[in-house]
Amino acid sequence: MKKSLGSGLRFLLGILVWLLTACTSVAGGEQVVESTPTALFAADLTNDGLTVVAGQACLLYQKAVIQTDRSMGDLLAWSKDSNKLAYISPVNDTWGWYQGDLIILDILSGETQRTKDIRVAGDLTWSPSGEQIAFVILRPAEVQYSIGVYSLQDGKTVDLYDLAVTDEFSSLKGIVGWQSDQVIRVSESCGADCVRYVDHNLVSGDKTVVEETRPGQDTSLQIILNQPGVVPNRNWRNANWSPDAQRVFFTDRTNVAWVGNLSSNTKSALPMETLPVAESKWSADGQLIAVRTGENLYIFAVDGCR
Repeated sequence: MKKSLGSGLRFLLGILVWLLTACTSVAGGEQVVESTPTALFAADLTNDGLTVVAGQACLLYQKAVIQTDRSMGDLLAWSKDSNKLAYISPVNDTWGWYQGDLIILDILSGETQRTKDIRVAGDLTWSPSGEQIAFVILRPAEVQYSIGVYSLQDGKTVDLYDLAVTDEFSSLKGIVGWQSDQVIRVSESCGADCVRYVDHNLVSGDKTVVEETRPGQDTSLQIILNQPGVVPNRNWRNANWSPDAQRVFFTDRTNVAWVGNLSSNTKSALPMETLPVAESKWSADGQLIAVRTGENLYIFAVDGCR
């Protein structure tokens, strides 16, 4: 049973000290910032049986992201090789609502690729080869949504729609998934109670309607979490397991972010702002985790600085 702090809840206080020495900013072109020791005091409010230990997580990167209160799919996406993270930055790199520029951050080199003059709104989805990434576009002048595909090789974006209008509203769209490196399946609104799935062939330009369904059955704009069939503790929020299911990211009711290690039955708090978490994404190798709050992106190496 949850109890309030005022009711005399006995805290299991863990004084978690991160000595984040040797960690530096990896953002290409930015000034390298040496980290300083950071002390975090976190109360264990989850009653999950995991022992609180001092964390080794190293903050590699922090940046502003767009703000949104709409369901627009994944706004963070790791490449399959765990070397690149895609996210959406405000156009002015400080703040912005609902749309911005796509950023591809190379974690190893710190270099970035960036779209320009295209308002990226969400649902970031890598192609199977990792050479392209698709996303939802907002066309501000038309107040219509479309789908773009960005090529990492030449830095160009292809808009899949000549006419983005598919209904009498904003013509909302999402990405169901890549069928191959040449074919991407898209969901598009076709009325007040209609969604249709369409396959777009990037080589031939052909468009094939696959089926129609209702909006309540369409999951293309839901944030994807790794849920390997493990029942989370009832006090965990935003639970998201690593690919090998040996670690779990979660937040507690005070918005402290934790990483639990199920092999050692321990957990440690991440040194980040205690604001509601909107999304988390593990890299494919389980060594990195990206966390998005309402305004900021944090990327941690969970086993210490590299």
